[in-house]
Amino acid sequence: MTELESSAARQYTPDSTHTSDSSYPIYVIVGTGPVGVRCAQKLLEFCDEAQIVIYGAEIESPYNRVKLSQYLSRHVDREELDNPILGKTDHRLAEYIDRKIVAIDRANKTVTDAEGNIQPYTKLILATGSNPTIPQIPGANLPSVYPFRSLRNTNDLIALRERHADICVIGAGALGLEAATALKTPKNSVTLQSRGKLLSGLLGEEGEEFLKSSLSALGVELKVGDALKAIEQHEENNILQFSDGEYLNVDAIVLCTGIQPEVTLAQQSGLETERGIVVNEWMQTSDPDIYAIGECAEHDRKVYQLVRPGYEQAESCCSHIRRNHGGEVLERPYSGSYTDIQLKIAHIPCAIIGDVASDNLKQGDDVQSYIYRNRFKGIYRRLFVRDGLILGAVYIGSWDEASSLRQAVAQEEKISQRAFSDFESEGRLFGKKKTNSIKDFPDGYLVCQCNSVSKGELCKAISDGKRTLNELQQATTAGSVCGSCRPLMAELLDAPVPNLVMRHAKGILITSLISLLLIALAFLMPSPPVSDTVQSGQLWDKLWYDNFWKQVTGYSILVLCIFTAALSVRKRWKKITLGHMDHWRYAHSLIGVVALATLAVHTGFRLGKNLNLVLMLVFLGVTATGSLVGVFMARNHHWTDLRLREHRKWWSRIHYALLWALPVLLAYHILAVYYF
Repeated sequence: MTELESSAARQYTPDSTHTSDSSYPIYVIVGTGPVGVRCAQKLLEFCDEAQIVIYGAEIESPYNRVKLSQYLSRHVDREELDNPILGKTDHRLAEYIDRKIVAIDRANKTVTDAEGNIQPYTKLILATGSNPTIPQIPGANLPSVYPFRSLRNTNDLIALRERHADICVIGAGALGLEAATALKTPKNSVTLQSRGKLLSGLLGEEGEEFLKSSLSALGVELKVGDALKAIEQHEENNILQFSDGEYLNVDAIVLCTGIQPEVTLAQQSGLETERGIVVNEWMQTSDPDIYAIGECAEHDRKVYQLVRPGYEQAESCCSHIRRNHGGEVLERPYSGSYTDIQLKIAHIPCAIIGDVASDNLKQGDDVQSYIYRNRFKGIYRRLFVRDGLILGAVYIGSWDEASSLRQAVAQEEKISQRAFSDFESEGRLFGKKKTNSIKDFPDGYLVCQCNSVSKGELCKAISDGKRTLNELQQATTAGSVCGSCRPLMAELLDAPVPNLVMRHAKGILITSLISLLLIALAFLMPSPPVSDTVQSGQLWDKLWYDNFWKQVTGYSILVLCIFTAALSVRKRWKKITLGHMDHWRYAHSLIGVVALATLAVHTGFRLGKNLNLVLMLVFLGVTATGSLVGVFMARNHHWTDLRLREHRKWWSRIHYALLWALPVLLAYHILAVYYF
């Protein structure tokens, strides 16, 4: 970055020649969060002759706070958090890191940092963000209680997870849900506590039950409806006391209990504040030369806790400042924002789109509700519709139409009654398309809903040489908020994004390959010679021909087959929540290998004739297709080609079909051999 004069940046003093009546304007931004960075970028774009000065209180260079949950859950690397200012090599930009502003002098139009350096301004933009809300309960300030707000907080939580600490996450909003699942490991326990409903009840009762089932399957314990009364520390343990009289013993507590706008500077300088810094439609405070944007701002009695409203506020603020440079002002000033919520709980997408909370959705007659549910796949989708327009939607589980749905809500696209009927039966709203490739969509299609970046803008950046996801993000801002559009960006780059790594992936891969090797040996190896008499005393002959050992190995295979069926029961019976599904998959693979080895002892891998031949082929077919599915699942985070997913789907179907035949053939074989 080129700063005013040096890497430390020249400081201004009251008697400096660069005063507020300078021949060029100086726009000062306080805050290097995503909203402050966006504001700096817009001012550099709008104002050719202005000096832009931005201050950050944290020691880290600007990073994307929105992605901290993804960083905690290992979905993104540390480098992907970086959020540099586009155009930071511009000589008009001065960037100060670890330089907290402590005072505003409105009369002289200057700000002072913690070291006493003074900087004049023509216009001042406060993007000071917010602080985590600390519950007013005994013990909330103990060292074992961690907030979750900054990069430093996140690194503390990663250290907790690495030592497998038992954790209680307080708060069931988006941040609490993501934190709880990100902190869960096979070797620790995580409890999610909330005195209210998950996501403030916006999912509805049925949607909340789907989400609770998903969280339980991930190993997260729930304690919903009981308020936390106190936290007590006894030696290295922490005891949480709840309103119902129950206690919970954990190593650490993580607070995800909301935010408090940072208004200290505004209050000290006499600006009007309520919960946040009160602003008008152009984001001006009670001082017309001072603006406030992001989580510190309060517009129309609302404080927004999401980054997208902050970006929209920055657009209005910068457009208003642009008037001084002969630029056009937005036709419509800021009038509020949608508060869509989009999160990924482990590998489970969850979203609340549009208006699902207002009273008019509950009045009934003119608002219809359409629901699609698939408990087997853990999918729940609900639409709120009036006169063919989708007012809002909630969904849990992957939905390849999510981007089109958001666009339909934002653009008030009219949907036919036939489409809603199809949605209730099939779960698809826009019908089956010939292709799902983003490359076949028009250039005007909005790939990044958060930042309104179209496919055409992305394609232009790619043609200009932006050939990695990070370069494309920095050039267009697409993917810099929630990150849900990054797979589409990657598809344009022909560089698929890796999926979430499955637990025991290596173990499942190895056992699946061993199973496939044993199956290949069954077909390729010659049958072992048949002894003339069982009196020869050879061990293999006794195992193969002695009636007692034949029954031992035969019934062992039967028991192992029953154990492998437990995975299907675990998947389909929601009351069974013991252990993570990946643990069950690994056990399923191990039992499959043992069953094949037992089959080798039982038959000598002789394929047999007639019924025995059919039974052997079906058994080997079941294990072969199951092993192939295991290979695809274990390698899916490396092989992201859609054809691989199709292979896994079709081999799974064959596996399930053969499974239906196996119990019948086994029962007939046992009855025929041992009882008749």
